[in-house]
Amino acid sequence: MKGGRRGVLVVLLLLAVVNLPFLHGAWVDRSVDRDGVDVTAAVTATRDSGGDGGLVEFRFDQVIDPDQTTWTAALDEEAFELAVSDEVVPVRVVPGSPNRYRVVGEQGAGVLVVLTVFADVVLLIALVLLARRRTGPMRLVAIGDVTRAKPGGSLEQLSPTTYLVTGEVVLIEPGAVVLDVGTQQVRVDLAGHENPVGYEQPARVMCRLPESPA
Repeated sequence: MKGGRRGVLVVLLLLAVVNLPFLHGAWVDRSVDRDGVDVTAAVTATRDSGGDGGLVEFRFDQVIDPDQTTWTAALDEEAFELAVSDEVVPVRVVPGSPNRYRVVGEQGAGVLVVLTVFADVVLLIALVLLARRRTGPMRLVAIGDVTRAKPGGSLEQLSPTTYLVTGEVVLIEPGAVVLDVGTQQVRVDLAGHENPVGYEQPARVMCRLPESPA
């Protein structure tokens, strides 16, 4: 089903994007643990966050970082106070790769984990709903011929038992047609009515619930 596949692919792409920073951070941490060395870096600037630590800017020795790039880290209160008083910060860094480092007392990783897990849960719920939609379309019975429509999708309930279905034709079967209305797919039993609308074209049809009289 075209609409269902597209939705699943979008959710999978979002999952990859959401988890990329976390996975990159985990890779950096592993690299720092395995290949890093412990050094001290000179603090070049600080910004107090008001009793909850602060932000420090620092530079490595030229042996570690010949380009003398200024790096930034958010520190907890104790580490920040030491950085302000000592004008240095203890850092574990990978030689030859000054962008792979971890400052002692750095904070913020826990927030990233919480946000990533929350986003993953939301996206996985969306994935489950999309999968259910693909495997179990709503079933209705036509009470008129299928007609061409403007692009777009909707499932409008006109009465407790009748619906006006508008959407893209995603499947044509003998005696039936499946429309993607945007939020779900609807399989319409034509019940002898005509369907002149082709595959991937917008269509509209008046329907009733299967157990309702014509």
